[in-house]
Order: sequence, then C-alpha cells, then structure tokens
Amino acid sequence: MRKKFFFALLSVVCFSWRASAQSSLLATLNHEGSISTYYGSSALQEAYNAANHGDVITLSSGSFLGTDIKKAITLRGAGMTVDTVAHTEPTVISSDFIIDVSDTLSHRLTMEGIYSNQRVKVSTLKNAMFLKCRFNEVIYTNGNSSTMKDLNFIHCRIAEHFYLAANGSASFLNCVVMNPSQGNSETSVFSFTNCYVDNINMGHSEYKNCIIKHTSRVNGYATTTFYNNLWLNSSELSLNSPNKTNVKISPDDERVSYLNVDYNDDNDYQLTDAVRALIKGTDGTEVGIYGGSLPYDPTPTNPQITKFNVAAKSTADGKLSVDIEVNSAN
Repeated sequence: MRKKFFFALLSVVCFSWRASAQSSLLATLNHEGSISTYYGSSALQEAYNAANHGDVITLSSGSFLGTDIKKAITLRGAGMTVDTVAHTEPTVISSDFIIDVSDTLSHRLTMEGIYSNQRVKVSTLKNAMFLKCRFNEVIYTNGNSSTMKDLNFIHCRIAEHFYLAANGSASFLNCVVMNPSQGNSETSVFSFTNCYVDNINMGHSEYKNCIIKHTSRVNGYATTTFYNNLWLNSSELSLNSPNKTNVKISPDDERVSYLNVDYNDDNDYQLTDAVRALIKGTDGTEVGIYGGSLPYDPTPTNPQITKFNVAAKSTADGKLSVDIEVNSAN
C-alpha cells in the first residue's frame, strides 16, 4: 500500500527571485536530518554542491542538468519509466557526467530511479549500488588506470554499452545489459544472474539463468561458467562451455523471435509460456529478468516526490511556504 507523507508549509529561506520561480523541478537535500530544497533544472547541481559524503538527494520527475559526482551520496529519483500508479514520470539527467568517488571512503555511492540517455564515465568507483536506473552507456575514463570495483546493478537497464575497466568487477541482478565488455578479459570479472544480455565477449565471468541474445566470441570461455541460460544463437560457439545445462535455440525460431530485437525502452522482455517451457533457472523459476527471488520491477523503493506547491511570494521575513507530497511504496 502506498502511503502519503505531507510536508506542509515547509519554511525555506530564499532569495526574492525564487518567489517567482514556480518550477516543476525540485531537489531536496537531507544532511543529518536537515532538509534543504532547490528548484529548476539546475536543482541537482545546487543540491550536490551543498552535499557532503553520506547525504541524500531526492529529485522529482523531470529533466535535470547533470553534475560530475565526486561525493559518496545517495541520489534518488522518481524512476526510469512512467509510473501510472504513482503518477510519476522519469527523473532524467540530461547531460554526460563523470563519477570519481574515492575508493577509501566509508560511505558508498547509491543511485536509484534515474534515467540517462547520455554517457556516464567512471574514473574511480568502488562498492557502489545502482537500483532501477536506466543508462545509455557506462564506460571507464582510462582502461588501465580507472577503478571499477564491486559495482552492483539491480533492476537496471544499460541501453548501448557497458565497458568494465581492467581489474574491475561488476554484478548484475535481473537487469537488461547491452554489449558488456572488459578492458582486460584476464583481470576483469562480470557476474550476470537472471539478466537479458546482448553480444557477450568476455572471459573469467559467470552467467546464470540469463537470456543471451548474441555471442560474437567469448575470450577465455574455459574460465567462464554458464548455468541454465537460454542462448538465442545459431553458432556452435554457444555450446563450448564447460557447463552443459544451457539451451540453444535459433534466434529465428518463432518462439523467441520477439526477444531477438534491438534494444528499446518499451521492450518489457516478458516471456511467453512457450519460452518458459524451454528451460528453467537453477532455482526452478523462469530464466530472464522476471525469474529468481527478486523479479524485475522498475518502481523505485525510495519515497518519490509526486507534487509540490510553492507560495506565490515569500513572507516579509524572506520565507517561502512550500507544500510537498511524497509517495512511498513502503
């Protein structure tokens, strides 16, 4: 059940120009329980500039200018899709940005409910968590010097390319991942569980309960394990795995042809009964993003800003009345 929390008549000290900035874009910054609010397309940038490690920034639906991220913050959006139940639209970061967060911090970077059709470059990042986010490209800034360690993606979509730096590691759970590749297939490690993966080309990794659309080649396949995957591939290469629990089927087979398509945000990757009958996952549930113990669901778990009203003008002492409505799935 969704609960509604109302922060009525929130008093915000503001400059006079903000009284007339009636924007539908809002960012809140939570620093040790103290809430600050920012408005407009630059709200994310302003909130980030004021944030410290461990702070939480929450964004409304809408398109925000991006900012390079060098602090271990939690960044929460309204989602990566249109939610007809919560009546929210995606939170979009409209420009490229770089992530460079020290790997010695006690806090970690967390992002949830964010949509980006731009390029995300990673310089340094360790033990980060990405939930229910949609990215176009995630790549390193330098293949040999970038740090991408213990990155975790849950219910995410990578639309074009994910490039893991040398000596890196990344795990994907119930995700859609296009063109994952490694800066060094001998030192970088991927783990995919209940994912839809296209065009794999790597070694020293693990695939379990996945749908694999295409394989160009698998470098070091002898060190890569494949458990209970459905291969949409006519090549015998897909059977050259030490593990023989996979099922290979021609991508032209009418039972799977709807899965053998280019990436589109509207593709839900739901399996038909005919496909479910082809193979089961290692846990007895279906393969792909709706199988396992945590089936794919794009709805963010964090509270979402669904509406806010700003008074027409500030009071005589420079305060502005704000009424914010937040929906929570918890």
